[in-house]
Amino acid sequence: MSPAASPTRWALSGRIVTMATEGDVIKSGTIFIDDSRIAAVVPKGEPAPAGFETTDPVATGGTIYPGLIELHNHLSYNILPLWQVPQLYGNRDQWQNAKSYKTSVTGPMSAIALADDGSLLPALVRYVEAKCMVAGTTTSQGITLSNWSGTIHKYYKGALRAAEIGSPPDLPRAHSKIPDIDAEDWAKFDNELKSSSCFLLHLSEGIDAKAHSHFLALRNPQGDWAIEPSLAGIHCTALDATDFGTMAENHAKVVWSPLSNLLLYGKTTDVAAARTAGLTIALGSDWSPSGSKNLLGELKAAKVVAAHSNLGFSDYDIVSMATCNPAAILKWDAKLGTIAQGKFADLLVVKGVTGDPYRHLIKSREQDVVLVTIGGRPRYGTKTVMQKAGGSGEAFKIGGSARVIDFSSPDQDPGIEKVSLAEATTRLKAALGNLGTLRPHSLAMSAAIARGAVSRTGWRLALDEQFGNNVQLRPRLEYAGVRTGPDLLATAAAAPEPLHPIKLDGLTVVDDPVFIDTLKSEPNLPEGIGAAIAAFY
Repeated sequence: MSPAASPTRWALSGRIVTMATEGDVIKSGTIFIDDSRIAAVVPKGEPAPAGFETTDPVATGGTIYPGLIELHNHLSYNILPLWQVPQLYGNRDQWQNAKSYKTSVTGPMSAIALADDGSLLPALVRYVEAKCMVAGTTTSQGITLSNWSGTIHKYYKGALRAAEIGSPPDLPRAHSKIPDIDAEDWAKFDNELKSSSCFLLHLSEGIDAKAHSHFLALRNPQGDWAIEPSLAGIHCTALDATDFGTMAENHAKVVWSPLSNLLLYGKTTDVAAARTAGLTIALGSDWSPSGSKNLLGELKAAKVVAAHSNLGFSDYDIVSMATCNPAAILKWDAKLGTIAQGKFADLLVVKGVTGDPYRHLIKSREQDVVLVTIGGRPRYGTKTVMQKAGGSGEAFKIGGSARVIDFSSPDQDPGIEKVSLAEATTRLKAALGNLGTLRPHSLAMSAAIARGAVSRTGWRLALDEQFGNNVQLRPRLEYAGVRTGPDLLATAAAAPEPLHPIKLDGLTVVDDPVFIDTLKSEPNLPEGIGAAIAAFY
């Protein structure tokens, strides 16, 4: 695919929701874009800025928001459909050993990763990148680890922004993995936090005492906490008001994934207590096996949960969790997260200009997305608006309506195969439908890795917390003489379960005939939650 011939100077008009403060909305205005940045934001009737006098804005007919920023995902798993969680769990260690989890999640992904002949990794990256962009996400988090090549970042250096890659110095890299030895040593762990601008780490995932011990382990015998301003705790479901007070005293942050929490544990983070303590809160969809299909869906989950539990969050508060709040957590707020002159033009346009502007976004579905720009470049949208904006790319359909998506990236490694969305979909469907045949090849490769006899070179997919990657997604400090964190060796030692074909997760809810039915039948969701989320679709 050749790079799109995007104009360096252009403009788009519509209702503009800046997210700078609540109520800062231009009912009708124009955003002027110069290369990658916003040159000006002008209300209707006011003159265009210098240099744009002859620019004819693209009339979107929609409402324009900052592009959505997601701070919790495991992107490589997002080819898998929603898992029917069989029972309530108390902590992360329990469900990773469930038989149905192994046959629905870890088994299939291990087979994909280890039996890959080189064709599946580019297909997977292409598909999950598209899955984000078609729902208005312009930055996501959760790049998978590389097993023995160490350069997986190059695969994800595409159209979508990745928090772990950033764009230094404007957008500093976030960290989301920590070396094994540092995750187990209090002083080294604290030093890692001190040396990072943002560290996104899983923390106290679960609701029982064991999950809570992960947080308590952050305190050393001298009473000092390994909590720094860089720390953004993902989940924090086991924490109480006192714990959030401790986090606030040390200027940490929280990333909330309500749907995933409820599916697994029947409860979610006490975000009301976190907000009362003064913590900044962002949203993440977690991953498709036990979460929303995308961040646009997680906005709906947050809205439903907030109403169900009387959390007191306004629609503006919820939209902030996917725009300005995550930008602040990443230390990107000077460049992204709100619509303002000089900031990068990462924008999301959804159809319609009536009603409350924040509720309007929460209610929007994937088929309502009109345009997505990243760094001023039209990356995805309806065929008509993409053409007007000077964008080009691959044609496909969402809900029967013509769309165009542009994956081209001059910064991507030239040795990486460029795969279309159509081809990626074909490859992944075939692989997931052939898991029984892939399994023997994957087991042989796993054994070769264990013996140190790996001979194949090239790109490899190594999955979060499945293989020995010498890194962790969470602290593993000791509490009461016991190291916290999941026991991966015990999980890896278990005999593999037989695998059967599964279906590739749908790119969107509208084009996924089983997602809503599966969601509504999830046994751990509090009564009414599944139906209330489904009602948005």
